[in-house]
Amino acid sequence: MSAFLRVERKPPVATVWIDRQAKMNTMTVAMRHEFPGIFADLEAGDAIRVIVVRGAGGKAFSAGGDVAEFLTLAPADLEQWGDSLTSAERCRKPVIAAIDGYTMGAGLELALACDFRVATVRSEFQFPEVRLGMIPGSGGTQRALRLIGMTRAKLFMMTGQRIPAARAEAWGLITQAVPDDRLDEAVGALAQELAERAPLALRTLKMVLNRGAEAPLDTALELERKAYAWLRSTHDYEEGVKSFLDKRPPKYTGR
Repeated sequence: MSAFLRVERKPPVATVWIDRQAKMNTMTVAMRHEFPGIFADLEAGDAIRVIVVRGAGGKAFSAGGDVAEFLTLAPADLEQWGDSLTSAERCRKPVIAAIDGYTMGAGLELALACDFRVATVRSEFQFPEVRLGMIPGSGGTQRALRLIGMTRAKLFMMTGQRIPAARAEAWGLITQAVPDDRLDEAVGALAQELAERAPLALRTLKMVLNRGAEAPLDTALELERKAYAWLRSTHDYEEGVKSFLDKRPPKYTGR
């Protein structure tokens, strides 16, 4: 792993730190390519149930890609690099982006690939690509469009304007804006709540929501029914029902 990405494991939560503070946590191509392996490693095994992605230093989650590298890359390279950030979405465990500070370009694209985005009110969000003669190329156009709608997406991306956390929350770009000194508390509470849920149910629900969102309604409903029926065969489904009837806390095993 590079010097700029590190993983801190405190089961049931693991935190992936983007730590390139001298460059506002901008991401090199090499850093991008590490994410699939990091998420695959954290997805394996049962000890980690929730993954948090954070930027170190308190000034930026990530200010984007390393622009100095852009002209060194061929079109074929650029076609592939965005897929690396999708690994947060592909990960079968819940992923929370804990955001404090500037979240721009590829940094925002990484955050949008996460399941939840909890941000301090001082955080700011931007897709500045159009100002550099380019467009978001790592999932930003499509994920932002689906979250905030066409009208806001065009205003946000075609002007390259920067928006504060309060507006990002009102638009639906982020999950929650919290006071600057409450980020750890808010992220910790959400992570703990998710960690207490049945892992198989969460994994299945994430898949049904992500796959069903763009499918025809009949297909999405069929996916939901099949997924529900499959969960009936698991220990966690039975444990959830029995613990409810027994009036005791459930003990989920992910089986």
